[in-house]
Amino acid sequence: MRIKSKDIASALLLSPATVSLVLNNKPGVNEATRKRVFDYLEEMERTNQEKTKIQNAENKGTILFLTYIKHGLILKQIANQPGSRLFDDMQAQCALSGYHFSYEVYHEKNGKLEELLTSITNRNIKGIYFMAAEMIQSDIYPFLKLNIPIVIGDNLFYELGVDSYLVDNREGIRRGVDYLVDKGHSHIVYLAQSVDIFNFSERRKAFIEEMEIRQCGDGTNRMLRLGDTVQAVYEAMNQYLDRGLIKTTAFVLESSVITLGATKALLERNIKIPREISLIGFDSLPIQSIPGLNLTLIKGTHTRRHMSGIKHLIRRLTEPEEETIRVYYRTRLIEGDSVFDKKKYIYH
Repeated sequence: MRIKSKDIASALLLSPATVSLVLNNKPGVNEATRKRVFDYLEEMERTNQEKTKIQNAENKGTILFLTYIKHGLILKQIANQPGSRLFDDMQAQCALSGYHFSYEVYHEKNGKLEELLTSITNRNIKGIYFMAAEMIQSDIYPFLKLNIPIVIGDNLFYELGVDSYLVDNREGIRRGVDYLVDKGHSHIVYLAQSVDIFNFSERRKAFIEEMEIRQCGDGTNRMLRLGDTVQAVYEAMNQYLDRGLIKTTAFVLESSVITLGATKALLERNIKIPREISLIGFDSLPIQSIPGLNLTLIKGTHTRRHMSGIKHLIRRLTEPEEETIRVYYRTRLIEGDSVFDKKKYIYH
């Protein structure tokens, strides 16, 4: 597909004359602008090639990316983003292997499961990748009866012979607790949501285990459930703070919802972070979600993990395997300014 000069100019906020000079290799344009134009042309060419491959793809059937929503609290963001770059990349990957790609959200409370199962059969769906963070084991049983390859994201049904791609939640929390203890903290409290889902359960178990290993007390008594919305967490955190921090010097924040609600309550009370209380979060937040706070963070990879899960599903379709696998993606600890190093300030 030929890309018009005026379209390039519009996309890059340049004048048509400038674009014309670049395309005709004329002088009068700086190197940075030339690079912008040529980079844009390469990107558009790549995009057009992907679209052509998708249009001309051999039709072996469809691969379904299915987000399963039970509570509606955890997966709201991704459920509302079917047009993201991640899905474009998945569509292109499926097309390269001769499959169409479909994205769908199933709401357990008001969805009709039998209709969904019938639709999957009628639409020639060859395999399903589940965004399964909110699912429990019994939820997967009806889909297993379809006798098509299934790969699970963000959950684990290992004993059922289903492959899984997930964040290593336990490793992440162990990393976070160790970081706090190594900075001199032992009175650590874990701030949790109310809902029980796989990722959260794994994080809570790891907190209890690591607190015991590091001889910081019984972690079961250091866990506080606050709620499942930012507002609910904010209100519950305020009630907790009414009693004072007492000996607590650090909080582990279970999720972005906990982070937003808890930090709002702390900052409104002018509690100094990290001098009065240290914070370590799990899962990233949009930039500048909490102005003035550079949060120390345990971060997992999401887009790469789900893309790898789709690729594995395609492999299962072409190369059936007997073995069941689970692939854990390690977390990274990104240092911010929200943890106080007590060991640097020990006075004798």
